[in-house]
Amino acid sequence: MQWWEPVLQITNSAAAISVPIAVLLIGHSFNRRLKLWEANQWRNQELIKIRVAYYQAAAPKLNDLMCYFTFIGQWKALTPPEVLAIKRRLDREFYSALPLFSAECAAAYDSFITACFEMFGSWGQDARLRTGYVRRRDVLADDWQPEWERMFTYREDEVIGDEELHQIRKKYDAVLGALARDIELFEARDRYATELVTPEAR
Repeated sequence: MQWWEPVLQITNSAAAISVPIAVLLIGHSFNRRLKLWEANQWRNQELIKIRVAYYQAAAPKLNDLMCYFTFIGQWKALTPPEVLAIKRRLDREFYSALPLFSAECAAAYDSFITACFEMFGSWGQDARLRTGYVRRRDVLADDWQPEWERMFTYREDEVIGDEELHQIRKKYDAVLGALARDIELFEARDRYATELVTPEAR
């Protein structure tokens, strides 16, 4: 027997043992990564479900504000106190859910609300509506309450410009677009829609 034969036998034995150990370690690592991936997928799905539920609750209120401030849809059915109440409900719901949404979504929401309301007045003062009351007073006629006029930032003789209405609609579209992106509605767009579909609501 040559001197190196025992060394060769030991080396072969070590190699034979190391292969299944390596396979076992690789399999363990793969299973661990698979479980982490599955847990991450589950968390993402749950987050999207929560975001969808918030969207379903918030979208009609956002639409009510946009309609009121741009004189379209059912704006005639809303009174100034009801509009302010809608804002308060939206703020409570949105800021409660804020950690679940992106910074882009929060910025878009703040921009839209700021375009619609003048906030942070004197202590205890309600937010005021950044619009005029003349058309609304004319529509409500006998149902109009004179004290509501204090809830508006525009004087009686001030005109609401087309650009202002356009900006409110644009900021509203931005909020819906940001919510849609956070919900990942456009993540797999190429599977069900053309490039003509955009995240902005029209």
